[in-house]
Amino acid sequence: MSPMNILRGITISAVSVLAWGASLPVSAHGRDVEQLLSRLDSVVAHPQAWESIKQHRIAELRHKEPQIRTLEERYWYNKNLYEEYAVFNADSAMAYADRNYAIAERLGDEGRKTEWLINKSFLLSVTGLLKEAQDVIEDIDEDKVPADLRSSYYNQLAYLYSHYGQYMGAPQNHPGDYYVQSTNYQDSTFKWADSNDQFYLWYKGWTILKGPAEERGNFITELKEMVDSSRMDTRTDAMNAYLLARLYEKNKDEENRIKYLAVSAICDVMTANKDIASLEELGKIMLAEGDIDRAYSYVNFCRTQAQEFNNRVRSVTLANSERAIHDVYSQRDRSQQARLSVYLGILAMLSLILVVATIVLIRKNKSLKESRSNLNSLNERLSNNVTELSALRDAQEETNRKLKEMNEQLTQVNDQLKESNVIKEEYVGQVFSLCSEYINKLEEFRKDVSRKLKVGQTSALMKSVESSTMVQNELKEFYRTFDTIFLNLFPDFVKDFNALLRPEEQIVLGEGDLLNTPLRIYALVRLGITDSVKIAALLHYSAQTVYNNRLRMRNKAIIPRETFADAVRNLGYRQEV
Repeated sequence: MSPMNILRGITISAVSVLAWGASLPVSAHGRDVEQLLSRLDSVVAHPQAWESIKQHRIAELRHKEPQIRTLEERYWYNKNLYEEYAVFNADSAMAYADRNYAIAERLGDEGRKTEWLINKSFLLSVTGLLKEAQDVIEDIDEDKVPADLRSSYYNQLAYLYSHYGQYMGAPQNHPGDYYVQSTNYQDSTFKWADSNDQFYLWYKGWTILKGPAEERGNFITELKEMVDSSRMDTRTDAMNAYLLARLYEKNKDEENRIKYLAVSAICDVMTANKDIASLEELGKIMLAEGDIDRAYSYVNFCRTQAQEFNNRVRSVTLANSERAIHDVYSQRDRSQQARLSVYLGILAMLSLILVVATIVLIRKNKSLKESRSNLNSLNERLSNNVTELSALRDAQEETNRKLKEMNEQLTQVNDQLKESNVIKEEYVGQVFSLCSEYINKLEEFRKDVSRKLKVGQTSALMKSVESSTMVQNELKEFYRTFDTIFLNLFPDFVKDFNALLRPEEQIVLGEGDLLNTPLRIYALVRLGITDSVKIAALLHYSAQTVYNNRLRMRNKAIIPRETFADAVRNLGYRQEV
């Protein structure tokens, strides 16, 4: 037998022994799930990056504070910051909840007071202050809860009693236990839910989870379509994916259960959500499957987030998982220590054989070295030539690519400049005309006032000044002028805008109307004005009116709500450019 064959036999034997000793449980999951778990591992490894994005978004909101002028604007500013902090920093979220409750008291708005009591109870629940959360929610008179807040009210009660069950370690499905109370409140939540509510599918899903298999299957299809098409960049997206995993668990579909738990966990981590149920549940599954390293990584991440968020309930449940992982680690260490002793003896024997085989191979290789050296010289020259040709081809391709990119950018800039010039030309002419018209109206009004003063018609003059008819007429004329100018620039705007809405939700204008309120608001969005407060000021609407109309239109869209404003800004303009 040749030395080469001897060495090959030794190497195969060594690899076989080491592979047997180092064998770990092989994943039985499909390729999609393994890719998702690998991506989740990467996401969990860099929490600071996602928290930095969250902090940047919060900083952008804070930059808007100097622009606040009214109590209503302050209320919406606080609400936006509360939503950013809700599952990120409980103390900051509570501060903004208290501020908006105080504003609601100043305004005498009982509905808003109820809303912020519900939010405060949620924050206390999520941080484990369950008795305090219960005291706050019980301060609310159930009979006086507005219809549009009842789903939130009952959902918070369901959430509170679910946390009671987790904290107490109570058995589920036992008559009178906390989980039964939570389930009863979930049924009430869905009963009062509005289909336009962003959490509507969440409320509906928990009720369907207890229903018949056929109904559950239909809902899974609906929810899966929504989750798969979502950008997965909000807490609501993560909640929907988690709910889908629970539905698959009910159907005993373990592969899809793990898949959507991973999807939910990725979304939770990337949105800096520190109350992560999906990742904790995945950790328990990985532990049961023998993937101890992943189980430890996921549970340890959840524990760190729970400590930073001061989430007492989740810290208690995670402690049990950590103990189980520790026990498995200890058992694995003992097994590895026993195998290590065997491996060391085998490796010592193999090392001696390899030394002998290496000496033989050195002698054989020495005779081949010279011929290989000559061959390598020839190959090196050939390789250099190929490398030079490849470099020239790559440089040419790179130059062509850059030229193509520059042409595309130039075309895009030209199109934008053309549109900008058209808009400026149209508006400059219309603004001059409008200003001239208003100067003439002011002059006529001055003459009328002067004439009435001269003849002593002060009461008629006072009546004319105190009447709002003139302002209303001017406002109507302003809307008519704005509508005319805008539709002259964008004659197909109404048709293009309706194309973004579901067929049954498309806008039908009344006879003689050019635009209505929502179309007027999104006309300004098309012109690049996206701030709701500025839109309200320009159109003489309330900020609440602008907010409600924008929200209503997004809910009617056939495209994702997050991309609706961008789609409106990209609607076409007049082609005579």
